[in-house]
Amino acid sequence: MKNLATLLFAAILLSSCGKDNDVNLDQIHGKWYYFSEQRVSANGEITIDTLDSEDYYFDFRPDMTFLSTADGEGFYEISQDSVHINVKVREDDQYERFGFKYRISGNDLALEEGRVTANMKRL
Repeated sequence: MKNLATLLFAAILLSSCGKDNDVNLDQIHGKWYYFSEQRVSANGEITIDTLDSEDYYFDFRPDMTFLSTADGEGFYEISQDSVHINVKVREDDQYERFGFKYRISGNDLALEEGRVTANMKRL
Protein backbone atom coordinates (compact mmCIF):
# COMPACT_ATOMS: atom_id res chain seq x y z
CA MET A 1 0.00 0.00 0.00
CA LYS A 2 2.88 2.33 0.83
CA ASN A 3 4.39 1.73 -2.64
CA LEU A 4 1.02 2.47 -4.28
CA ALA A 5 0.74 5.79 -2.42
CA THR A 6 4.32 6.70 -3.41
CA LEU A 7 3.62 5.78 -7.03
CA LEU A 8 0.42 7.84 -7.04
CA PHE A 9 2.23 10.85 -5.54
CA ALA A 10 5.01 10.57 -8.14
CA ALA A 11 2.47 10.35 -10.98
CA ILE A 12 0.66 13.48 -9.76
CA LEU A 13 3.95 15.33 -9.34
CA LEU A 14 5.15 14.41 -12.84
CA SER A 15 1.84 15.33 -14.50
CA SER A 16 1.91 18.76 -12.85
CA CYS A 17 5.40 19.44 -14.21
CA GLY A 18 4.24 19.49 -17.84
CA LYS A 19 4.52 22.39 -20.23
CA ASP A 20 3.07 25.64 -18.88
CA ASN A 21 -0.04 26.35 -20.96
CA ASP A 22 -0.82 29.64 -19.22
CA VAL A 23 -0.04 32.08 -22.00
CA ASN A 24 -1.01 35.72 -21.72
CA LEU A 25 -3.20 35.83 -24.83
CA ASP A 26 -3.88 39.56 -24.54
CA GLN A 27 -0.23 40.41 -25.35
CA ILE A 28 -1.27 40.66 -28.99
CA HIS A 29 -3.78 43.45 -28.26
CA GLY A 30 -2.85 46.78 -29.80
CA LYS A 31 -1.52 48.23 -33.02
CA TRP A 32 1.39 46.60 -34.83
CA TYR A 33 2.98 48.16 -37.89
CA TYR A 34 4.44 46.11 -40.71
CA PHE A 35 8.23 46.30 -40.47
CA SER A 36 9.54 43.56 -42.77
CA GLU A 37 8.70 40.33 -44.52
CA GLN A 38 10.94 37.29 -44.68
CA ARG A 39 10.50 34.61 -47.34
CA VAL A 40 12.27 31.26 -47.51
CA SER A 41 12.38 29.70 -50.98
CA ALA A 42 12.06 25.96 -51.64
CA ASN A 43 15.86 25.71 -51.85
CA GLY A 44 16.33 27.52 -48.51
CA GLU A 45 17.26 30.95 -49.86
CA ILE A 46 16.10 33.74 -47.52
CA THR A 47 14.82 37.07 -48.83
CA ILE A 48 13.94 39.96 -46.51
CA ASP A 49 11.97 42.98 -47.68
CA THR A 50 11.96 45.91 -45.28
CA LEU A 51 8.79 48.01 -45.44
CA ASP A 52 9.05 49.90 -42.13
CA SER A 53 5.81 51.84 -42.59
CA GLU A 54 3.64 52.93 -39.69
CA ASP A 55 0.89 53.64 -42.26
CA TYR A 56 0.31 49.90 -42.74
CA TYR A 57 -0.67 48.34 -39.43
CA PHE A 58 -2.82 45.68 -37.80
CA ASP A 59 -4.99 46.55 -34.80
CA PHE A 60 -5.87 43.57 -32.59
CA ARG A 61 -8.58 44.95 -30.30
CA PRO A 62 -9.50 43.48 -26.88
CA ASP A 63 -13.09 42.80 -28.08
CA MET A 64 -11.56 40.42 -30.70
CA THR A 65 -12.25 42.76 -33.63
CA PHE A 66 -9.46 43.42 -36.09
CA LEU A 67 -8.43 46.22 -38.44
CA SER A 68 -5.83 46.17 -41.17
CA THR A 69 -5.20 49.53 -42.82
CA ALA A 70 -4.50 47.69 -46.09
CA ASP A 71 -6.87 44.72 -45.97
CA GLY A 72 -10.01 45.80 -44.12
CA GLU A 73 -11.86 44.92 -40.93
CA GLY A 74 -13.04 41.77 -39.25
CA PHE A 75 -12.38 39.66 -36.19
CA TYR A 76 -9.75 37.27 -34.90
CA GLU A 77 -9.47 34.11 -32.83
CA ILE A 78 -6.39 33.27 -30.82
CA SER A 79 -4.97 30.18 -29.14
CA GLN A 80 -1.64 29.22 -27.58
CA ASP A 81 0.56 29.96 -30.61
CA SER A 82 -1.91 30.62 -33.43
CA VAL A 83 -4.06 33.52 -34.53
CA HIS A 84 -6.80 33.26 -37.17
CA ILE A 85 -7.84 36.52 -38.80
CA ASN A 86 -11.19 36.85 -40.57
CA VAL A 87 -11.22 39.98 -42.69
CA LYS A 88 -13.25 41.59 -45.43
CA VAL A 89 -12.38 44.66 -47.50
CA ARG A 90 -15.94 45.90 -48.06
CA GLU A 91 -19.06 45.53 -45.94
CA ASP A 92 -20.83 43.30 -48.50
CA ASP A 93 -17.81 40.99 -49.05
CA GLN A 94 -17.46 37.51 -47.59
CA TYR A 95 -14.88 37.07 -44.81
CA GLU A 96 -11.51 35.67 -45.85
CA ARG A 97 -9.75 33.61 -43.19
CA PHE A 98 -5.99 33.58 -42.65
CA GLY A 99 -4.12 31.48 -40.11
CA PHE A 100 -0.72 32.30 -38.62
CA LYS A 101 1.65 30.99 -36.00
CA TYR A 102 2.65 33.95 -33.87
CA ARG A 103 5.46 34.92 -31.52
CA ILE A 104 5.75 38.03 -29.39
CA SER A 105 9.05 39.19 -27.98
CA GLY A 106 8.96 42.58 -26.30
CA ASN A 107 7.68 45.02 -28.94
CA ASP A 108 8.10 42.58 -31.84
CA LEU A 109 5.39 40.38 -33.34
CA ALA A 110 6.14 37.65 -35.90
CA LEU A 111 3.24 36.20 -37.92
CA GLU A 112 4.32 33.07 -39.78
CA GLU A 113 2.43 31.31 -42.53
CA GLY A 114 4.37 28.56 -44.27
CA ARG A 115 7.60 30.02 -45.61
CA VAL A 116 6.62 33.65 -45.08
CA THR A 117 7.04 35.60 -41.84
CA ALA A 118 5.66 39.10 -41.35
CA ASN A 119 7.68 41.00 -38.76
CA MET A 120 5.77 43.75 -37.00
CA LYS A 121 6.56 46.31 -34.31
CA ARG A 122 4.23 47.68 -31.67
CA LEU A 123 2.97 51.22 -32.34
